[in-house]
Amino acid sequence: MEDDKSGTSEEANWRKEMDLVWHTLRKQKDHITRQALTWNPPGKCRRGRPRNTWRRSVESEMKKEGQSWMNLERVAPNRKRWKPIVDGLCSE
Repeated sequence: MEDDKSGTSEEANWRKEMDLVWHTLRKQKDHITRQALTWNPPGKCRRGRPRNTWRRSVESEMKKEGQSWMNLERVAPNRKRWKPIVDGLCSE
């Protein structure tokens, strides 16, 4: 399934996720949605169940492209610096 605007549907989904990250990182540090990104689930998961959070899955994708979470936090307030990073992460 092709999307005229952004390529494949997988790429479009990744762009939407990165838009949500950008939107959340621009909020104040004490905002509940911003805190949810750094929340570490307590306890253990059932046997055989990975302990992945949404942030961990996004971080693993960013590491493939050589980006770090700290870099994204630093760049998020500046849209002109954010856009090229997301374009690089979303292109295959």
